[in-house]
Amino acid sequence: MVAAPSRTTAADIGSLSPARARFTKRWTPRLVAFGEFIDGYDLLVMGSALLFLKPAFDLTPTEVGWLGAIAFIGAAVGLVVFGDLSDRFGRKVIFVINLVFFVVASLAAAFVTEVWQLMLARFFIGVAVGMDIPTSHAFLTEIAPRARRGRVAGSLPNMMWLSGAITSVLIALALRDVAGENTWRWLFGLAAIPALGVLIARQFLPESPRWLRAQGRHEEARKVFTILGIEEPAAPVGSVGRKRHVRELFAARAGLRLAAVTGFFAIQAFGGAVATIAGPLVMAASGIGAQYSLWFSLAGFVAGLGAVVAGAQLIDRINRRTLGMWSCVGVFIAGLGIAFLGPKSSGLLLTFFVLYSLLTWFGPGVLSWVWSSEAFPTHLRGIGSGIAQAVTRLMIALNVVLAPHLLERFGLRSVAIYASAYVIAAAVVAASPFLATTGKELEDINIGRE
Repeated sequence: MVAAPSRTTAADIGSLSPARARFTKRWTPRLVAFGEFIDGYDLLVMGSALLFLKPAFDLTPTEVGWLGAIAFIGAAVGLVVFGDLSDRFGRKVIFVINLVFFVVASLAAAFVTEVWQLMLARFFIGVAVGMDIPTSHAFLTEIAPRARRGRVAGSLPNMMWLSGAITSVLIALALRDVAGENTWRWLFGLAAIPALGVLIARQFLPESPRWLRAQGRHEEARKVFTILGIEEPAAPVGSVGRKRHVRELFAARAGLRLAAVTGFFAIQAFGGAVATIAGPLVMAASGIGAQYSLWFSLAGFVAGLGAVVAGAQLIDRINRRTLGMWSCVGVFIAGLGIAFLGPKSSGLLLTFFVLYSLLTWFGPGVLSWVWSSEAFPTHLRGIGSGIAQAVTRLMIALNVVLAPHLLERFGLRSVAIYASAYVIAAAVVAASPFLATTGKELEDINIGRE
């Protein structure tokens, strides 16, 4: 077990060499966001792995559903528990230690011999992912300048997440003719390599400056702001040393924001599964075969990455509510195209599937990440984001359990059910004027006073 990082002091920060300071400024956001590459690879790799696991273990539809869902359930546990701990003990200690669990569980998943063993390993992988998400997410939000917060806290982690998903499909395509029925073992085991590299590199990162300031460690916070090249925002009155009361999240005004952010994120994740973990199953249901279903999924992920890159140019320039509402409507229309026109033509199927993926990631896929961190004050950001993400993961788990049964019964027309979720998501945004956060300082938009 790797020892927890020691407490960073102002003297430690002030003694950084110029080269180390440049490294810290340049690589801190990337190394924190790289946790999403690992998340995207490992949680999405199950979509590819299931194509090989089904014949290897003669899986039933129920087993397929639970193998896809169990990591999300583990993530929900990790999100709530460790989101709270990151508020109490700091961001850095959690997002370093979590990778130790991830490396061990990934290697264990590659060597299982029974389905129940794989489910157990995947559960602990989910817990490790759940440790990282609210912690790194809060960190990115807390170091992002207001003019670029959408790109840093929303677009950057989603670029990493999609890059991980693309990597998982490319590796599956490369290994399927070499490893054959053991492809799934390699897919799981290889995840440990980038995780180990990030684990080592994260040892050298500073603590979140806003978290340090909330603990009354102003000198350390000031030095981290300086090293990262960020102008220190004014601290709200009464923010220092404020006692944490999780019940604040459920007060009248705060509860409304928590419900809106959590609801939007969960609903979007339910519908978005068509373009993510359930993608290979959706494509296989069209009868195009396992090999081509992987290519269809790859096309969707590549389109999604392009959409996130394009959206990054707009997310901090236009009203985020407007972007959220209209992109959700677009995804709904694309989903209807998959459901009712896709069965008639493989060309139309590919077109609407790519469009579905593109619009999902252009708007709601990124906005859900931004809003779920902006909505909470520093002393509750980890647990607030953790709750929103936990409900989201449980929704994805429910979706993945249902997907094999719905696809077996209704075929591609079941996609219309998923797409309808985006109509509800658009309504949530329309009813939530506080989601218009573009260009505002973090301290001015989160609930209550820090």
